Amino acid sequence: MDSGKCGIDPITIQTIRQCLEKQFSGVTFSQNIRPTFVFHHGVEKHSWHVVFNEQFLADHMAIEELEHFVESKVISKVLKNPGKRIQISKFGDITVEEKNPS
Repeated sequence: MDSGKCGIDPITIQTIRQCLEKQFSGVTFSQNIRPTFVFHHGVEKHSWHVVFNEQFLADHMAIEELEHFVESKVISKVLKNPGKRIQISKFGDITVEEKNPS
């Protein structure tokens, strides 16, 4: 795969993955269409998709700032919305949508 696509630093992806793995299991990352993390909660059957805007990830925010954003904002939004798609915009705004039926 083209790991240099859109200038997203692999450390950024790893940092987000580590934050999600503290709370969830089966965390996977795909960049086929948009940068997307998929994961589930060990006890519950819910799974989530967290979709990041590529520009947000490419903006090279400090690792500590990224960790704080994911742990305080993204994860709290995920926990309040079981089984949904969480989208993070270019500006860090978070929206919640229904996942497309498979």
